[in-house]
Amino acid sequence: MATLIGCKSKSPGLETASLVLFCIMVCATNARAQRTIMLHSDWKAKRCCDIVADGNEITGGTFRFNGWMDAVVPGTILTTLLHNNLIPDPFFAMNNNLIPDVFDTGRDYYTYWFYNAFTLPVITGDQQVWLNFRGINYFADIFLNGRRVNTVTHQSMFLREKYLITPFLDKEGMNRLAVQVAPPDPVGNAMTGQGGDGMIGRNITMQCTAGWDWICPIRDRNTGIWDQVSIEITGPVDIRNPYVESRVPGLRTPGQKQAPAYVKVSVELKNATGTTVRGKISVVLSGKEILQDATLTPYEEKILFLPEIEITSPRLWWPNGMGEQPLYSLDVGFRTMDGTLSDTEQVSFGIRETGNYFDDNIKARVFQINGQKIFIKGGNWIASDALLRLTKERYDAEIRMHAGMNMNMIRVWGGGITERPEFYEACDRYGILVWQDIWISGDCNGEWNDPTKRESQARRKEYPDDHDLFLASIVDQVKMLRNHPSLYLWCGGNETYPPSDINADLENDIFPHLDPKRYYLDKSTSPKLMTNSKGGTGDGPYGLQEPDKIFTEQSFPFNPEVGSIGIPNLEGLKKIIPADELQPPESFMGSGSWRYHKYLPLADFPQRYGDVKDIGDFCMKAQLVGYEQFRALQEGFNYKMWEWYTGMLVWKNQNPWTALRGFFYDYYLDYTGSYFGYQHGAVPLHIQLNLNDSVVCVMNQTALACKGITAVIQVFDIHGRLLSEDLESVSLEPHRYILLSQPGFPRNQTGVSFLRLMLKDKGEILDENLYWLSDKPRNYEQLNDLAETKIKVTLERTTPGKTRVILDNPGSETAFFMRLKVLDSALELVLPVFFSDNYISIFPGESKTVELDYAASVQFTQGEKKMKLAVEGWNVPYQETSL
Repeated sequence: MATLIGCKSKSPGLETASLVLFCIMVCATNARAQRTIMLHSDWKAKRCCDIVADGNEITGGTFRFNGWMDAVVPGTILTTLLHNNLIPDPFFAMNNNLIPDVFDTGRDYYTYWFYNAFTLPVITGDQQVWLNFRGINYFADIFLNGRRVNTVTHQSMFLREKYLITPFLDKEGMNRLAVQVAPPDPVGNAMTGQGGDGMIGRNITMQCTAGWDWICPIRDRNTGIWDQVSIEITGPVDIRNPYVESRVPGLRTPGQKQAPAYVKVSVELKNATGTTVRGKISVVLSGKEILQDATLTPYEEKILFLPEIEITSPRLWWPNGMGEQPLYSLDVGFRTMDGTLSDTEQVSFGIRETGNYFDDNIKARVFQINGQKIFIKGGNWIASDALLRLTKERYDAEIRMHAGMNMNMIRVWGGGITERPEFYEACDRYGILVWQDIWISGDCNGEWNDPTKRESQARRKEYPDDHDLFLASIVDQVKMLRNHPSLYLWCGGNETYPPSDINADLENDIFPHLDPKRYYLDKSTSPKLMTNSKGGTGDGPYGLQEPDKIFTEQSFPFNPEVGSIGIPNLEGLKKIIPADELQPPESFMGSGSWRYHKYLPLADFPQRYGDVKDIGDFCMKAQLVGYEQFRALQEGFNYKMWEWYTGMLVWKNQNPWTALRGFFYDYYLDYTGSYFGYQHGAVPLHIQLNLNDSVVCVMNQTALACKGITAVIQVFDIHGRLLSEDLESVSLEPHRYILLSQPGFPRNQTGVSFLRLMLKDKGEILDENLYWLSDKPRNYEQLNDLAETKIKVTLERTTPGKTRVILDNPGSETAFFMRLKVLDSALELVLPVFFSDNYISIFPGESKTVELDYAASVQFTQGEKKMKLAVEGWNVPYQETSL
């Protein structure tokens, strides 16, 4: 994509034409020939059936826009209706049931006109103007200045459109643009099953809008102009889809001086004129320029391949936990023979090479970067927001949180979307590999004989209806995303194969030609990924597990989906459940907002810490349960790293809607206990307790050897008195683990004890892991005997928006499971806020230091001066300290 120049306004989608013109003039002062204007402001919308006019009339110059409302673009019909307070918030309580569903109303109810007017700078000579849409769902017709722009109706949610609009322009005045957008057809009945009656799968769109077991139906099926709209000005030749392919031969090690790597560049060129254009294509990388002649006949489109470029001492891109993530910038330009710059594009990319092989002993695929194998620790992702309110800032916050959990992969699930470039840019920055599913699911696409589906299993296996359009959409999305180093593999479908003809084209033609370095997996549970000891494939389970059984009951050798619970803190729960239902959820299992928001029961797990007293006590105990669950889940896979397993992906990391299952942070970006339990279980150089046999284990999941580090094994009684301590020297080669000894519990020790494991290097703590253990199986009620203890909080401001928090326990009692949170002047949570650690326990006379970053929060960026840090815990009274 081209570098995009836009203007920020106080309200989303509100910019004046004069402000846009100012941005154009500012953009024109740089050296780039191409100018790009984002059309994200001043849109209006109205339901089509309420207008007696067509697109030619609406854009003809005399039409009156009576009763049109302000529209949100990028956005959907529902985001526009919500912006105008015409529907209730579908994320709270059972409000979603108050919004008409398109299956019941008919498609006309959610078929809308969107209108905008814009001016342009002076267009001279052979300059060309293009109208770009990065995503419209689902059908669209476009009109400009009284004429139809697209001669074929746009279809598909995942297909960019680029229209040459130079012949339609009013080059000196106002240009009137109208887009008619209609829902998918069929929209599907959302009242039954995963993906409703499955009919949504006949389209090329996100299937989960018809409902799933973790989301309720999106009533308009996300109809709208849901992604970026822009105007682009070029010369006669337009540069499209530049592609940078890197080659890193041999086995590489992070942090060392590297042998040369190589990059190949190709670029698509389009001559928009009726005359032959001759010129030169220029590629500039790290101060080096490569030139190549190019000639385009009238209206010709061609791909130009440039010679391979050698990069000496390259800065290699590595996944999170293995190395750094340097990015390179490459400029591509086309100049005509008289030296005029016609167009230019800039590409950000990373130098790295992916690889993989199937390990016949483990019976699973091993993934590699730069020749090094990677033990995959990650999870599944649906979309950032169910109504597609997608922002660069939220993407950055969410991917940063994934990196903070020590994850190295995200799988973008097939019932959702092809994620946006801004998502991938964040993954590039934070080193998160991406497994990108294509828009196929076993539920809608006929993997099972499902009585909730309207059409037969055989018919559903042929979905979608238009195979050519499906393939064209894939080609387009591949070209949009393939430069991102984080993009690791493409997958044909979730738990099922695409139709055989589509799969053959993907495997034998599209990916080998368009993205040959990346692996194509035909389905998420493919035998090409893994088989279990009985030769079967699969995924799951999806609920609470006894932590010790995770270590003894072998899962799939690479499990693409294995999940558990998701319960927010009390503050987040209040944003979901109405006040009259804020009680422990057992009372609402069969009805109400708890059921509507897909609550997954916690069985007796909270009661293992004592009887649940109220909703606040339930939320606290749920965090304890989640912490223990997700740490055990990752550590169970760690325990058999490269013996039983090559990796695992949690189902799932986050929710795009306020569902009460399967997440590490809630929809509003507040951490849960599960997050920090997983974080401690996924540290790359790690010490843990194997729950099957109570043996301490140290593992090295990095590509570097560690020598002479010290493993510290300490046992404390419930009140924090040290009972035993053992020290062992450990050296580990890359990708290895070692078993140590069992902790030294005194024979007469009863009740709850604490086990602290640490890895130290010359006194520096590399990893720390705290367990609460009981001699009464599944009973931690003795924790209620902990006396109240107060914590001393010291704050050290490091930079604006960042603070070091020092927590001291001066008393004689263990301070157990403390939660830190940042509040505004109204005592509401400030989000997002990033903690290096949380849900912390501190023994008497000890201290902990936590790094706190709230610079990305709206309250901070808007100049909030009265934020407070609050601390509370199991036996720690609530206290506040001004930030």
